[in-house]
Amino acid sequence: MTPALPVSRPHHTVSKATGLLIAAEAAAFAGASAVHFAISFPDAAIPELVIAGILALGSTAALSRQPRAWGIAMTAATAATLGTALGLTIIAAGRQDAPNLAFHASALAALAATLISLFRARNQRG
Repeated sequence: MTPALPVSRPHHTVSKATGLLIAAEAAAFAGASAVHFAISFPDAAIPELVIAGILALGSTAALSRQPRAWGIAMTAATAATLGTALGLTIIAAGRQDAPNLAFHASALAALAATLISLFRARNQRG
């Protein structure tokens, strides 16, 4: 009987541009959080800060080209997308603050672009 060979997983790379996009998204959420802390609205500031931190981890992994960078970036972008969609739903159902709606809608579009970029990287053979 021959020993089983280890199964190698495909290594998906994340482009520098996608890593920088995730970093920009993290910065945008950190800025939004700072604004909400400044106006004493921690119910928005804290989730935005958490999303900023998650995205910062994703961008750090992507830009450092770690072997698991794709999975980390995908997890971060997915979590941020879900959190942003939840925030947008809460804003739309409640305060309906136009600047907040605009920020979250724009962030959701940027996160969708990030997820598309990551899915494309996964489907490329290299």
